[in-house]
Amino acid sequence: MNPLPSSVITLQKFLDSGLLLEIDGLLPSVPFEDGKNTATGAAREVKQNLQAVRGEHPARRRIQEIVFETLARHPLVQAACLPKAILPPVISRYREGMTYGWHTDSPLMTDVYTIRVDLSMTLFLSEPDTYTGGELVIHTPTGFVPFKLAKGDALIYPTTRLHCVNPVTAGERVAAVTWLQSFIKDTERREMAFQLKSVQESVALQNPQSTENLMLLQIYSNMVRMWSEV
Repeated sequence: MNPLPSSVITLQKFLDSGLLLEIDGLLPSVPFEDGKNTATGAAREVKQNLQAVRGEHPARRRIQEIVFETLARHPLVQAACLPKAILPPVISRYREGMTYGWHTDSPLMTDVYTIRVDLSMTLFLSEPDTYTGGELVIHTPTGFVPFKLAKGDALIYPTTRLHCVNPVTAGERVAAVTWLQSFIKDTERREMAFQLKSVQESVALQNPQSTENLMLLQIYSNMVRMWSEV
């Protein structure tokens, strides 16, 4: 488990090589449209990218299924995010000159169902050496942090953070983006619960029946019960 001090969680090898190969085979048949079509408010003015066309396109739907199913069963996501709901992923494409300026994602989003958005996730679907620029930059408590992860890696961060995608100066950047609602809305409380869970699991590896492990598990359970919204 590897949360960063900035509340950003990296998911290395989120997708394995087999799933990435399947997505590579599906992407050429996915139709794309202007990303401004789905932007709202101030974000519409700074969004310059392409997004997979909405609707029941089979290739788009299959990519969404791959990302959604992997996210829903990922143990680190379950422990750190306590997801209550996950939106269908959006597939985005940035070609030379495209960018997404500084913005904050909408607090409420709708796609078949509406959720309060607590966490955002970006899944990188292009090798970092195939394009220049295109870094995801997040304004964290420690400053502006750029991220350009390996193909198949993902990043989860609080939706409350200002963020942008730097202009792509060469090549093409493809990513899948989605949003989560957590059972624990407050970021600090969610982090605290995750830290306690991490300690409890470490103690459990040594002796699952120890008094220390049972007490930590009791405290964690009561903490989640106290803070969660069902």
